[in-house]
Amino acid sequence: MNCYLLRGCFLALCLFSATSYAQQNCAAWPQWETFKQHFISEQGRVIDLGSEQTITTSEGQSYGMFFALLANDQATFDKLLDWTQIHLAEGDLSTRLPAWQWGRARDGNERILDSNPASDSDLWIAYSLSQAAELWQNRRYAVLASVMAMRIIREETAYLPNLGLSLLPAPAGFDYDKQGWKLNPSYAPLFILQQFSQRYPHSPWQQLHDASATMLLATSNQGVSPDWVMYQPDKGFYYDKQTTDLGSYNAIRVYLWAAMMAENAPYRDELIKQFAPVVEHLTENLKSPLNSFAKTGKMSKSGPRGFDAALMPLLAIYDEHETLTALQQQLMVDTSFTTHRYYDSVLYLFATSTLNKRFEIDEHGKLTPNWSTGCR
Repeated sequence: MNCYLLRGCFLALCLFSATSYAQQNCAAWPQWETFKQHFISEQGRVIDLGSEQTITTSEGQSYGMFFALLANDQATFDKLLDWTQIHLAEGDLSTRLPAWQWGRARDGNERILDSNPASDSDLWIAYSLSQAAELWQNRRYAVLASVMAMRIIREETAYLPNLGLSLLPAPAGFDYDKQGWKLNPSYAPLFILQQFSQRYPHSPWQQLHDASATMLLATSNQGVSPDWVMYQPDKGFYYDKQTTDLGSYNAIRVYLWAAMMAENAPYRDELIKQFAPVVEHLTENLKSPLNSFAKTGKMSKSGPRGFDAALMPLLAIYDEHETLTALQQQLMVDTSFTTHRYYDSVLYLFATSTLNKRFEIDEHGKLTPNWSTGCR
């Protein structure tokens, strides 16, 4: 038999077997077990393997907590939470937001390398805690989520004239007296902000949600999102030599977060339609773009496997099944990144759990993992 035909049969069999296995035991998640084995220490620290200082970020901890919740893995969830609290929050997440980066310092000792919190990580930690509180009936999680949500509003937002209440990337370093503010579109998943507006109605989360939606749409009006953007009330959104219109390792998450939204969620349809050029690029090239440019919509070079994975839910929404199948087959052949590339692995877990309906997020941002409903 032709070797190419053999390979095609093998891939088809793998796809069928994976689907059948998921139907028989929908709680099993081998990709999560692989991630735990290679990236999470026994103590609950998510490690960016291969990084110069063997770093851990609050981002990694936050994503790990979300995945642990999807997997109904409370033991790992608690390890991740405890490590974050002890090492990144001076022992108490209720009194300070977690530091962004931990790793090996020049003297060889491991400690906080950058104490400035990262607002996207803080949002994901608070969100995972808030959802876990209900799913696992844990009051401690609910209290921590509430306190963190209040601190995010107080310490990591600012009212930007002509735009509204906006999420700053961190409490310090992104508010410039004369140049305005520096923002990151990928830091504000709208479903998290929408959930907090429902959960904490006496705080201005709805204002933050609406201003963030405006920012996401305005900065991607050529079909692609930038990593970073500057804002001034008199100029609106703009770019300079330090903050260009490049979209890459940050922006890839914007498309992923949009594809995770419920069909009837506010602003979801507008965002999905806006990202049509990304889908067109994928269907024409069978590769995700590494770089895109928000001012022109131009896309160039090929992204890593994690980028390909991150865009699969968007392809599914557009019913581009042929391209989606081709990318899935490529990822089945080349899974080496899942054991040594942290960020690609994270994108892969988000994307495949979305595609495989391991969870649902409703129009209010509420999370429902399949294990909580008997995997219907």
